[in-house]
Amino acid sequence: MILVYDGSGSEEEMLTKLMAPTGMEFKLLKKLSVRILEEASPTTLIYFVDGEMPSEDEKLFLTEKREFLLILMYRSVPEVNERIKYSSELVPVDPDNIDETRDRLRKALSSHTVRKLRTINDTTIYMAKNGLYPGNTYFTNPDNTGLFTSMLISKHIDRDRSLVVSRFNLRMEMPEILNDRNFIWVTDSIGAQRNRPVNLTFIVDTIIKRINEGSTYLIFIDIFDLMIVYHSFYDVARSFELIKSAAMEKEVYLILVLGEESMDHIQFGQITRYCYEWSPRKINELER
Repeated sequence: MILVYDGSGSEEEMLTKLMAPTGMEFKLLKKLSVRILEEASPTTLIYFVDGEMPSEDEKLFLTEKREFLLILMYRSVPEVNERIKYSSELVPVDPDNIDETRDRLRKALSSHTVRKLRTINDTTIYMAKNGLYPGNTYFTNPDNTGLFTSMLISKHIDRDRSLVVSRFNLRMEMPEILNDRNFIWVTDSIGAQRNRPVNLTFIVDTIIKRINEGSTYLIFIDIFDLMIVYHSFYDVARSFELIKSAAMEKEVYLILVLGEESMDHIQFGQITRYCYEWSPRKINELER
């Protein structure tokens, strides 16, 4: 069930006009409360907000568990708590182009990005504010490795439940952050506590085991360019698909470092299929 609520009290006609052609069942609410949400058990709540959201409505969306997708529609950028902002799909309304607005709403309703964000806490909002949502796979340029590792310094990240898999010995460079429990070094150097790139199956099985055990919720993998030196592209791509599937099933954050220059454009398209690009300019902290 999709619930539609006009928080401003003046946009019911517009919201009805938007929803009617979609063919989806929806209910237009006259008021909003905890009881109404519990009884309706909506899959999606479309909420029109004008300016500052009323405090009583804000409280409804600040609970730690949210079982529905929240879509905020607005004419001007709303003033809302960042826990609400980054755990919602945002749909601007163009009063002069209802078709364009409906297209934006359709995309929000069918998006997989925010829908999987069921737990709202400092960690999930910190990740969302930096462009990362659970159950999605992201690819990023090697230059962004430093930005990711700087995220691990945050108090909002549980480093013991993170996993970094890299061709570089980041554990030696960052011993306060990385250790034997949350770091896998893949290198062609021979020695103890090192994983040889020829052991593709063992490396992939180790990562998937961590995912399936539930001991890891954030994974960063920077070995693709090294692995295709020792294996065929399709063997490595197939192995990474297994990791993607496991991460998606367990709703884990998964980031793959991929150098576009290390493969042709067709291969790059294949390995990044169903992935989102992660290209942050900086790491954003939560508001106090």
